[in-house]
Amino acid sequence: MKKLLSTLLISTAVFGGAQIVAAQDVIGAGEADIAVNGTLGANNTDPGSTIPEGDTDWINVTVPTETIFYNKATDATIKAPTYDITNNSGRPVTVSVKSFTDATSVTNPALPKDFALNLNVSGQKVTTASTSLVKDGTLQTPTNQLITLSNNVVQYVKGDVAVGKDTSANSKATFTYGGTATATDPIKLSYTLSLKFDSVAF
Repeated sequence: MKKLLSTLLISTAVFGGAQIVAAQDVIGAGEADIAVNGTLGANNTDPGSTIPEGDTDWINVTVPTETIFYNKATDATIKAPTYDITNNSGRPVTVSVKSFTDATSVTNPALPKDFALNLNVSGQKVTTASTSLVKDGTLQTPTNQLITLSNNVVQYVKGDVAVGKDTSANSKATFTYGGTATATDPIKLSYTLSLKFDSVAF
C-alpha cells in the first residue's frame, strides 16, 4: 500500500522574502496537529513581541514635526538647531532619506546659485554623516541610508545584552542642517524632508 507523503511548510512573507517557521512531515497518517499561538495587543516596544521580523508594525520612532535653518545677510553660513530621532521600538531601525522636495502647495522662489544645504547626522552607527539636499541652488534627490539605531534596550542584534530603557544614546540620532548661501534680502523657503524607516530583523 502506497504511503501518502505530505509536507507542511508554513511561511510568512516579509518584504518579498519568506520567514520559515516550522515544518513537519505527515507520512502514513490522516491527520496532523498544528500549534496556533496568538498575541492580542502586541507591544512593539517589547523585544519579545511576536510581531513578524521585518514587519512595519515594529516601527515606533519619534521625529520632529517641523525644523528650521537660517543664515544672515552678513554671514553666508547656514545655522540650525539640533533635532533628535529616537527609536522606541523593540527592534533596531535603519533611518534613510526618502526624498527632499518643495513643500506641498508651495512654489519656492529662485534660489541663490551658491545655495548649498546639507543634512548632518550624528550618532553611534552612522552610515552617512552628511547628505547634500541642495547643491549650487538645485535640489538634490538623495535616497541614502543615514544611521542604524539600536532598539530601546540598546540591542543591535539579538545576542546583545539588553540594558534598561533610555540608558544609552545608541537608540537616538541627532541631526541638523549646514551649508552656505548668499542672500542680501530675506528669502522664505519651505521644503519637506521625508525619512524612511526599516526594522532590522533579529
